Amino acid sequence: MTLEGTLPPELRIEAPDVVRARARRRLWGVGGILLVLLAGVGARGVQLCLLPHEQTITAASTQRWGSVKLAARRGAIYDRNGHRLAASVATPNIVVDPQLVPEEEVDALAAKVARILDMDVADVAERMRRQSRYARLATRVHPSVAARIEELGHLALDVEQGARRYYPEEMLAAQVLGFVDAAGRGRAGLEKQLDEQLRGGSLLLQRRRDLRGYSIDGQRTRDDMMGMDVHTTLDRQIQRMAERALEGVIERSDPVAASIIVLDHKTGDVLAMANAPTFNPNAVEEDPAPRRNHAVQDAIEPGSVLKPFNVAAAIEEGLVSIDSSIDCEGGSYRIGRARIHDDHPHNVVTVGEVIKYSSNIGSAKLAIRLGAEKFTDYMRAFGFTRRTGLPLPGERAGIIRSPERIKPIELATTSYGQGMTATPLQVAAATATLANGGVRMRPRLVSRIEDVHGVPEVIKEPMAEARVISEKTAKDVARAMVTVTEQGGTATRARVPGYLVAGKTGTAEKVVDGKYSASARIGSFMGFIPADDPAITVVVVVDQPRKGSRYGGSVAGPAFAELAGAAMRYLNIPPDPELLGEPIGPGPIEPLEDPGPLRVAWSGSEWTVPDFAGRSVRDVLRGVQGTGLGVELKGSGVVVAQAPPAGARLAPGEKVSVTFQ
Repeated sequence: MTLEGTLPPELRIEAPDVVRARARRRLWGVGGILLVLLAGVGARGVQLCLLPHEQTITAASTQRWGSVKLAARRGAIYDRNGHRLAASVATPNIVVDPQLVPEEEVDALAAKVARILDMDVADVAERMRRQSRYARLATRVHPSVAARIEELGHLALDVEQGARRYYPEEMLAAQVLGFVDAAGRGRAGLEKQLDEQLRGGSLLLQRRRDLRGYSIDGQRTRDDMMGMDVHTTLDRQIQRMAERALEGVIERSDPVAASIIVLDHKTGDVLAMANAPTFNPNAVEEDPAPRRNHAVQDAIEPGSVLKPFNVAAAIEEGLVSIDSSIDCEGGSYRIGRARIHDDHPHNVVTVGEVIKYSSNIGSAKLAIRLGAEKFTDYMRAFGFTRRTGLPLPGERAGIIRSPERIKPIELATTSYGQGMTATPLQVAAATATLANGGVRMRPRLVSRIEDVHGVPEVIKEPMAEARVISEKTAKDVARAMVTVTEQGGTATRARVPGYLVAGKTGTAEKVVDGKYSASARIGSFMGFIPADDPAITVVVVVDQPRKGSRYGGSVAGPAFAELAGAAMRYLNIPPDPELLGEPIGPGPIEPLEDPGPLRVAWSGSEWTVPDFAGRSVRDVLRGVQGTGLGVELKGSGVVVAQAPPAGARLAPGEKVSVTFQ
């Protein structure tokens, strides 16, 4: 027996060939496995390169690239002469990457930054400890503050260039321009209606990142992403004149609101649109009232300013001429069971004098002769009851009764602007039609919209919509409107020395809570200058004056005169020497549109004194008849003062004093 035979199997010595053969088998086995694995990895690599899965692409992009959405810098708004009215200016924002601020440095760095930014240290530190890659510390800082932050030289701090909307003229044309919110969206005016063009697009900027996720690309400029520029028809200088004129209205009359519109009747261009109260779009307050654009958003009863259009329609239809006679019935005229009145009674006057004396009766007779259908057709042709289409939010259309349902008395009152509504802009556009020889131009506020390279994307040319009346009719009516501002007319305070002014006043009762107010009035004046060769058309509307007179000639006329005189000098239109130095005598006070019967309320023990303002002697006597109140009458004409004031309580037998002029 050999020693090898006595050893256990695990201790037996194998032949070298057997060992080598087994080693080769193992090597080939392991090599085969590695080869298969390598082939699989290679195949996967080929697949990732040639046919990658969408999720793989997304994961790789996320690791390799970062993205940030950049908004375009908002386009500017200009006046007709290229003066900038609204623009976006670069403003530095201070930001921090919290992941780049080691915990041991937070408190010290926060103290330095807080001191520069005038912030609370704890607030800054809290932002630096956030689990994010971006935190904003301050916005719209002064460039010198941004420079001090950069001087700190800390990798985590960065100065990000933002944009802020800036209105260099501050409150000038504020309601027309509008404003933007913190997100850069237009919230009112042109900023809202043309927001898409002004805002432009947005850019999703891809930036490469290193292994730690930090951006290795610099910040890209946004100059090639500018929104479009809007060029308006406004004239900055005339807009300033209009707003200064409104300041005088506010001081003299303390109205609830007021507005002025200036048009170029030859093109329809809006040269100025001013409103009061107003606001500063650089610092918008919570109160929405000053942001209201009364010129387009207030649909009011126009009052007597409607009479020239009614007269024009009657002349155009051949029913009368400007010199035809019309009987004003001595100031009182019955229509059915109702009666209308003139505060300045006349018998037979010319059609032109219906405008001069503002006769309700004369205007009503002309409308009745026209007929309801013709009357409403002409009012619509002048532009009433339809929006002008200006790019301004909230424009009202106004209303007028349909000819099928209008009653004779309603037709009569509508002829002098009661029972229908219109915006001041509609009145201005209709007045411009008279100034333009009977051709209605479409109102225009935006002339063109250009891209960042100055290439026009939108061009709006002046557009003639229709001929409403003949040139002769327009001139006849304009001649009659001149008499309104001459001695004996109702608007002598609207005269401009050296120029002929064609105009018309209006004083309408204001509708409050669905009914006519006993005291609130809307005074207005519309006109154009020079009357013989018009340059501009102006409408002034004063809503509910609470101080002094409430009549259109007194509250709106002076504003027209101030604005028109300044505009003539600005436009280099010389005065007529023959018209300089003419005496201007006092004219009659513009009559209130037929206010209906005067009512004195009985409380059970006392009478409430009504508002007698603008009433005739006859109206006052009729109103107090049967009340037991004594009346002391002073002067003649219409009431300009009373004591005690409206709203006072008087017992039967007590006296009220009324002064007429």
